[in-house]
Amino acid sequence: MARRVSAVGSFGAAIAVGVWLLAGSLLSDVAAAAENLDGFWIDSDGEVILEIRPCAASKSATKPSGPQPAAEPIAARCGRVAWLRIPEGPDGKPILDYRNPDVKLRNRPVCGLDVVVGFKPEGNGVWGGGSVYVSDHGMTFSGQATVLGPTKVKVTGYVGLPIFGSSEVWSRVAGPPETCAAVAARSNGAPAPAAQPAGGAAKAPVR
Repeated sequence: MARRVSAVGSFGAAIAVGVWLLAGSLLSDVAAAAENLDGFWIDSDGEVILEIRPCAASKSATKPSGPQPAAEPIAARCGRVAWLRIPEGPDGKPILDYRNPDVKLRNRPVCGLDVVVGFKPEGNGVWGGGSVYVSDHGMTFSGQATVLGPTKVKVTGYVGLPIFGSSEVWSRVAGPPETCAAVAARSNGAPAPAAQPAGGAAKAPVR
């Protein structure tokens, strides 16, 4: 009888450990989702969609041989303009970065432009230490992003300290309704590319 009780107790302990491990895994997944900045985000006015992803500069082309660390540092995030509600000017050509203080860069199309650089995780859903380029003003500001939930992020641009900056809540979307490549092809009279943007088929923003 004692052996039976011991077996039952061991079985119960195994179940408890399994539940504990599962709960830990679920909590870890929830925490990761709460800090996930990757994907497509649209501003509160529905004027622009940014695509946030790991910065190319933070990716290593080759991995060193030998023992690897248990966990690699989280890569910094960068972002590009993935869509503009009005991507073309009165001349039917893509809007250019004509306010850029560097004259050599004023012929760059705004659609497809890298505008978010070097956002690093600071904990509790906050990403900071990066910069945001605002082509409307031709100016670069310090930037901070706070993930409010799976579909909302508060973006702050500032000079000096975040408390003196300007903030706006952006919303997650499935993807841009039209790619920047399609805009460029249309302005050049070429057929639009068939490829879909990263993250799935292009869909209209869902607010």
